[in-house]
Amino acid sequence: MGWYKLTQLNLMKLFDGYVKNYHTLNLSVQHGRHPFTMNEIEYFSRLGSMLGYHPFTEDTNGGASRAMDLSWWGSYDNEYWYDLILHLERENLYNKDEETLDKLFCERENMPDNVIGIMNVRNRSRIEELVNIAKATCGIDNALLVFRTNSTGKGQVYFDEVHAYLLNQSVVAETKVAYVSDIHGTLHMYFED
Repeated sequence: MGWYKLTQLNLMKLFDGYVKNYHTLNLSVQHGRHPFTMNEIEYFSRLGSMLGYHPFTEDTNGGASRAMDLSWWGSYDNEYWYDLILHLERENLYNKDEETLDKLFCERENMPDNVIGIMNVRNRSRIEELVNIAKATCGIDNALLVFRTNSTGKGQVYFDEVHAYLLNQSVVAETKVAYVSDIHGTLHMYFED
């Protein structure tokens, strides 16, 4: 294929939908880390399929790259997949936040048009550190970083703040903050008016 087509998604719109539909994942404070990861990846996998893309989990691009938690591909010609539309990484462990950024922004044969990283972080100051690292390493024109933390930075059972940063390479183009509450045992995300 001698042509290249850039498909930039409106990642902040995807974040808005993630926030508004979070309750449909039926997650509670009693769930462990694994259900959060699996349900969120499945949510984005279904979304990619509904948008007409071909989603794959633990995709290694035929062994050419490290496994991506989720990828959306745009086209297939009966031999090769083309147009890596989205690479999503979802991480629960605090000590793997920088590794997650490296997986999203590393050079590879098939560079994605869009990336999303969803990470649990200890506190707001760590978010700032990670955004600075991302600004120094991001070579992607359309990258969404979603940081889940709690407002006190300690002691809370579940995250209650979700900070989203849209990056265009080294520039933060847009930010949003959503909040989380436990309503009758199910976690809901919302934006304050």
